[in-house]
Amino acid sequence: MALNVFSKLLSVAALAAVVAADNYWIFGGSRPIVTTRLDPVVSPNSLGSHVHSVVGASRFKDVYDPDDLMQSNCTTIPVQTDKSNYWAPQLYHQDQTTGQLTPIPTSFNIYYLKRNGPKNQPVKAFPAGLRMVAGDTNRRSFNASSHADQAITFVCQDFTGAHNNDPDWAERPNFFDHNCPDGMRAQVFFASCWDGVNLDAPDHKSHMAYPIQNFNGGDCPDSHPVQLISLFYEMIVTVDRFDFWGSGTWVLANGDTTGFGHHGDFQNGWDIDLLQDAIDNCDANGNVMNCPPLAATFNQASSDACVLETQIVDEATGFSGPITTLPGCNPLWNGTGLRPSCGAEPTPSLVPAQTPLPLGWEEIGCIAEGTNGRALTGASTTSPTMTRAACASFCASKGFPLAGVEFSDECYCDSVMRNGASNTTVTWNECTNQCAGNSNEICGGPMRLTLLTTSGSS
Repeated sequence: MALNVFSKLLSVAALAAVVAADNYWIFGGSRPIVTTRLDPVVSPNSLGSHVHSVVGASRFKDVYDPDDLMQSNCTTIPVQTDKSNYWAPQLYHQDQTTGQLTPIPTSFNIYYLKRNGPKNQPVKAFPAGLRMVAGDTNRRSFNASSHADQAITFVCQDFTGAHNNDPDWAERPNFFDHNCPDGMRAQVFFASCWDGVNLDAPDHKSHMAYPIQNFNGGDCPDSHPVQLISLFYEMIVTVDRFDFWGSGTWVLANGDTTGFGHHGDFQNGWDIDLLQDAIDNCDANGNVMNCPPLAATFNQASSDACVLETQIVDEATGFSGPITTLPGCNPLWNGTGLRPSCGAEPTPSLVPAQTPLPLGWEEIGCIAEGTNGRALTGASTTSPTMTRAACASFCASKGFPLAGVEFSDECYCDSVMRNGASNTTVTWNECTNQCAGNSNEICGGPMRLTLLTTSGSS
């Protein structure tokens, strides 16, 4: 695909200019709630075809149940009334010598943009139960006349400005042929025109359509007359932390080494009335705190402390060490020749995201450390594989009925609370440290313990 063709599309600067004129807000720097091989939109009630990095509500699981999703304890989106999930394929770095694959740390900027075309159609909130996909996991080429293809782009970040106006660094629909000093943005712009009837479609796309004039704004076609709020992801990938050696350095979880197969999924978990209120009445200029309906439930502490409540696929995804093959049937492929086939592979099971506690143990919650010393002093240990269950087992082996985990990898035991501490819980989101041995669990926080006890001893 010639870069001069793609240069006719919206540039980063042009997007910024359009954004500045719109009613919009950003959920910036949102971290994944989980990275696992599940996709409740495309593969409900089964394993997904490839690993996804998933942002949002804590009850994400293998099937989309809007009512259940709304019951999530929390979300990694700071506005806690948005219980939606947003996801895209995980990006991996391939080692040139060994071929081993390492997941590249990722975060998301989620944009909500009020876009009107010349007809100035009213912009509506996502209907309850809506789910959709943008992009195509199987695509390995670019059609410059397709709004759907134009909606998937990459930006190579260099904050020094040293490469401004260099065509080789311009926004493009596939991976770059060089590294990015300040990371890379993998971008997805979703279709914003709804048919007004269907909440999903067999291809998860045809109930939606892109506007007539542009992929990122314009009037809706007669076939899809309802103008919805526009949704745009920037998946920020820290490629600058890894070496770049040429084509094949970066690999999407679906095996794509080109970037053309990047895509995004969305499942709606909004309070619909609140979202419509924000659309109708807020000129946030990017900042959710400028929008009272959103600011009212903004809670960064809850976002930081949020962990998955449900299940994950029991397989290595690379976060505990490099892997040699991508989970699922995803051999590396750049679109040239026949796609490689896969041999028979075992089907992994779903397991609880949080390691179950030993029999007879339960979690009390987040408590404050002692005011005059440690709350639990009977025994202690540290471990790079610490979990709540590991701490409970250690304390049980020492004969103590109380266990507390703190600072991700520290475990303390005792028979009573000491030094002014009590088992009275504080607000749950004051415990924010992910367990060293399982990022889907919380193991205390600064001067805070996750307190565990054997039944009846609390």
